[in-house]
Amino acid sequence: MAVDYKDYYKVLGVSKGADKDAIRKAFRKLARQYHPDLNPNNKEAEEKFKEINEAYEVLADPEKRKKYDELSDYYQQYGTWPGAGGGASNFSGGNYRYRTVSEEDLSDLFGGQSPFSDFFETFFHSGFGSQKSGSPFGNVRSQRGAQRGRVAQTQSQDVETEVEVTLAEVYQGTTRTLQLAAPDGSTRRLEVKIPAGVNEGGRIRIAKQGLNGGDLYLNIRLRPDAQFVREGATLRTVIDVPLKNAILGGEVQVPTPDGKRLLLRIPEGTANGQSFRLRGKGMPRMGKGDERGDLYAEVHIQLPPKLNEEQKRLFQAFADSLH
Repeated sequence: MAVDYKDYYKVLGVSKGADKDAIRKAFRKLARQYHPDLNPNNKEAEEKFKEINEAYEVLADPEKRKKYDELSDYYQQYGTWPGAGGGASNFSGGNYRYRTVSEEDLSDLFGGQSPFSDFFETFFHSGFGSQKSGSPFGNVRSQRGAQRGRVAQTQSQDVETEVEVTLAEVYQGTTRTLQLAAPDGSTRRLEVKIPAGVNEGGRIRIAKQGLNGGDLYLNIRLRPDAQFVREGATLRTVIDVPLKNAILGGEVQVPTPDGKRLLLRIPEGTANGQSFRLRGKGMPRMGKGDERGDLYAEVHIQLPPKLNEEQKRLFQAFADSLH
């Protein structure tokens, strides 16, 4: 049996080079426009919805789209296509089991009859009636009877977003208020917790906060810090130590990322570049309670400002005493 060729790009109103997002956007717009629940007893809208669904079924699947493009090239070259003369096709499209809406939903909408054209069945074989699957647009359910109501339940979809945080925020944990946009243009605000100690490139899962019950994933980006260097749970910083403290010993302040300062007692004769370990004052270790890494403070000795004549004399006397 001869079947009519279907131009799926024309059906969705997109170019042959359209990317996945453009195809999905075109499909959603048209599907909402021609959905049977929004066009009751409209046979023309119902057929259009079937055609849109079929086009998206092919163009949204990379492998199926590739086979369709090969078929289209063949058609343009020879004015026909493999299997056009009737019977089974030997075209390499294969026997697919992927569909845009589930068997149950399609049965509700179209009374158990396949919503796919002869062209689709010939080259892609829907397998309608043999398996259930999810919809990229949404599981569209309709109740037939005295009152036909619309019950829409769209397929869950995971969402990812990038969140930039400072070292200070990661040091103690923080929250972010995100504004999430839905495909229909609506927005919602969500407050999420960024746990202390999360690593650069870390991925945080917020369950059921994606689209339609999917998950939300936060990809963490750590803003560079001018004062601290992070090495896992270890922190390193440089502290300025007056010359007199380095020579005679004394207390100096060591900052922490949360804005606090610790007192560090350094011994007399401390050398420039020497590091001191402050145990348990580094980054938190995720998932290990209150456990933290260490903070290392490297000494940078501050020379006194310009000396007056008396100070020079005293320093010279000190230098002479070292011989």
